[in-house]
Amino acid sequence: MSENISVVGYGTFITKGYWKNKSNVMVCRVIGFKRIFPKGNWFPYVLPDPDSSFWALKFDVNQEELRKLDYYEGVPSGLYKRVKTVIELKDGSKFQAFIYVPTESTIKREDLALDMDKSDRWKQEIAKHLEIIEKFPELVK
Repeated sequence: MSENISVVGYGTFITKGYWKNKSNVMVCRVIGFKRIFPKGNWFPYVLPDPDSSFWALKFDVNQEELRKLDYYEGVPSGLYKRVKTVIELKDGSKFQAFIYVPTESTIKREDLALDMDKSDRWKQEIAKHLEIIEKFPELVK
């Protein structure tokens, strides 16, 4: 039996429905990161920020699904890296999950900065998906 690996979906994993066929899908708060959605982009990034948190989805995958997510996120090409972070579920329990963060080269190339998205514009993208906001209303709060 393969082990379940928890992953945080905060961008296209949510809007493109990558959570739909996964197990243990739950709303979680990502602590210590800020989600930014640069103008002109079609997907958001997260950057470390000790003063920030936001709502996302936690879901579990097996090793093969994790490899596919790594590929989708551009880990082999250096766009993102997969790191462990602490998440908090709605019941207040905390545990670790993987999250995809931009690499240093991506941050430089895209000139990413915490102040480029003060309102978390990705919530507007999530709000376009009725099924998502009906199931997980916290994602747009």
